[in-house]
Amino acid sequence: MAKRVDRANRSRKAVVSALGAVFLAAAPTTSAIASPGAEPAAVQPALSYPQRTAQISVTLVTVKTTDHPTATYDTTALQNSFQSANSYWQTISAGHISLVQAGSVQSTSINYASTADFSTIMNAVASNLKWTDGPDKVLMMMIPGANISVSGVSGALGVTWETGTPGSEGGRVLVAQQSSFTGPVMTHELGHIQGLGHSNILQCTDGAMDSQIVGSAFADSACSSREYGDNNSIMGISQYSWPYLDSVLFQFGGFGNGNEVQDAGTAGTARTYTLTPWAGTGASRALEFTDPATGEIYNLQYKAPIGYDAPTATGGNQGIQILKTDIDPTESLLIPPSTQPYSGYYSYNLSWQPGQTFTTDGGTQVTVNSVSSSSATVTVTAMAAIIGPQMDAKAAQWGLGSATGAITPIRNGGYYRNYQGGAVIWTPANGAMVSHGAIRSRWSALGFENGPLGYPTTDEVSGLRNGGVYQNYEGGAIIWSPATGAHSSMGVIRQRWQQLGFEGGELGYPTSETVTGLRNGGSYQNFENGAIISSPTAGTHESVGAMRTRWSQLGFEGGILGYPTTNVVTGLTNGGSYQNYEGGAIISSPTAGTHESYGSIRQEWQQLGFETGKLGYPTSNIVGGLINGGSYQNYENGAIISSPTAGTHESYGPIRQEWSTTGFETGVLGYPTTEVVSGLVNGGTYQNYQGGAIVWSQATGAHESYGPTRQAWQSTGFESGKLGYPTSEVYAITTGTTTTGTTTTGTEQDFQGGKIVYSNGTATITYKS
Repeated sequence: MAKRVDRANRSRKAVVSALGAVFLAAAPTTSAIASPGAEPAAVQPALSYPQRTAQISVTLVTVKTTDHPTATYDTTALQNSFQSANSYWQTISAGHISLVQAGSVQSTSINYASTADFSTIMNAVASNLKWTDGPDKVLMMMIPGANISVSGVSGALGVTWETGTPGSEGGRVLVAQQSSFTGPVMTHELGHIQGLGHSNILQCTDGAMDSQIVGSAFADSACSSREYGDNNSIMGISQYSWPYLDSVLFQFGGFGNGNEVQDAGTAGTARTYTLTPWAGTGASRALEFTDPATGEIYNLQYKAPIGYDAPTATGGNQGIQILKTDIDPTESLLIPPSTQPYSGYYSYNLSWQPGQTFTTDGGTQVTVNSVSSSSATVTVTAMAAIIGPQMDAKAAQWGLGSATGAITPIRNGGYYRNYQGGAVIWTPANGAMVSHGAIRSRWSALGFENGPLGYPTTDEVSGLRNGGVYQNYEGGAIIWSPATGAHSSMGVIRQRWQQLGFEGGELGYPTSETVTGLRNGGSYQNFENGAIISSPTAGTHESVGAMRTRWSQLGFEGGILGYPTTNVVTGLTNGGSYQNYEGGAIISSPTAGTHESYGSIRQEWQQLGFETGKLGYPTSNIVGGLINGGSYQNYENGAIISSPTAGTHESYGPIRQEWSTTGFETGVLGYPTTEVVSGLVNGGTYQNYQGGAIVWSQATGAHESYGPTRQAWQSTGFESGKLGYPTSEVYAITTGTTTTGTTTTGTEQDFQGGKIVYSNGTATITYKS
């Protein structure tokens, strides 16, 4: 035995719509006082009930509660509501089911408030009346409260506890105090007594037109069933009218004469059908068909404003309604023109209008042709009947051989069919496209149409360089050549490859897939003659030739340069080129080679005008390991030297040559501490070093200046003084002999206007006469 606990949902704004749920509970151990149970257990009912005939005895009871001990009831209104429900179900059942009131309206008092849980109230009333549950017996109770509490939640207008086996038409019903809802709510609850679930609608946050039900879920995870959503059926949300029971639950419940819904069988080639108003009378006024791809059964009914549907089948609710069985087979699922969620309790656009076409998840199309006051016409077409010949013709064109499988629906209205030598894929946007060989194998490895490439948008196209072939897809392409195999091409890497001329450009064919997982979200794809590297922050750029070789030696994106930030730029002096990176650049010249440029050495080179400045192109990489952490880079016309203590400075020309003779940074002068400074007397220049300076003039050449000799020269005003520029290096001399016979030495440096001799701690300046 099983019991259905149901709560009719009210439409007033003050009540949360989520209160409309169906519960199934374990059977009671005794018939009159058992609780329905706090944790209902799901029971799988039969797929449908046989054509039924029943006379159901209904006992009407008004209840006085501790919070309303003197409640009074309009028993005439109560009985009128019951008779309305009886008339409704007699109409739905074509007179095969009747509801009979058992005696007069009874009244009882219970020792509970009207806010007590429905099960407590039901059991208390049943105990008072010594009620025994059984087939074709219903105990219908009305409480003096406006809401019914179910498991601690208040807001229901009606609750049903179904007893016996499903469809035995026995149970208990609790309804709220008399209101304009009472008649429709009674009718709704008596539908549950007869084994019916709710009339729901399909909701999909992605706007999908349909979603196949697979097991206990929708194939599209964005789709769900909105309970009570079909406000055009009595088993939907509560309202003031009695809309006609939808055709899915009509068939499930075994109502009518059994001929009201025409079975069109499995959909095939286009066929047009005429429907008459569902709330009318007569045979074959609605239609059901089976989708050949999914096996799901769909019902088509024409909602027109006649009979019970007169109040609700208006505006966007008049027209063709499309339904199928919900995940719970006791419930129906209406599929509206828009499956996007909506606010409020009622929808006013549940019907499909002339000119609109619905496509099942399996691809069968339902087109609404016309709607009049007395009838509507629809055309049902299975996509397999339309696209099958197209797919077979495509397969024959490409020599794929015989079909080895059925036409099968896939994502977003697409289909595929396998053949001996491959497959044909069909989409609404592109029609039939071939898929075979190495390109198909690569597409398979990427997840077919569910992968990043999506559906093919062309057939395979041959005629590329060296016998290559490509096929375009929604998200890119797959390219094949005899030498490189088949590889995908997509996204920003593909865009850059296109700019470079695809396989006919510098890079040639791809030799790998796009490889992700690089530092900071980067990716790359290798090609015959290089690679394209992409980074979210640095952009997407090629890497080719000698620049790529040097970048590789420096550790690619994980090295000091990081990701490239520009493409390779040509057009520099004497055929040079460069590529910028996050941490610097690589510069290439036919004569000077290919070398990196970064850090303070690069900044100094920039200040000097890069390759167009006096230094020209770099001729070496940056060389570290000098004394005290220094480094240098050679250029066509000099060098740049960097030291943590002395800074970064250029070195070129005669001054550099002179510095070389002193031993560069390991000699007496150490590292340069300034740039080469011009503007001295008669066009002279100088450069300071840690241990002195080098001074040059056209007339005298370049000579070092350091120590006490330099201090003495400074006292005369350097090159502006009487001595002028130095004309020699600092050289050693013999200054005399001591009394003991020891030779004394010193140093001397010649100048334009004299000389400076340093000996025994004293510098002596001698001017020319």
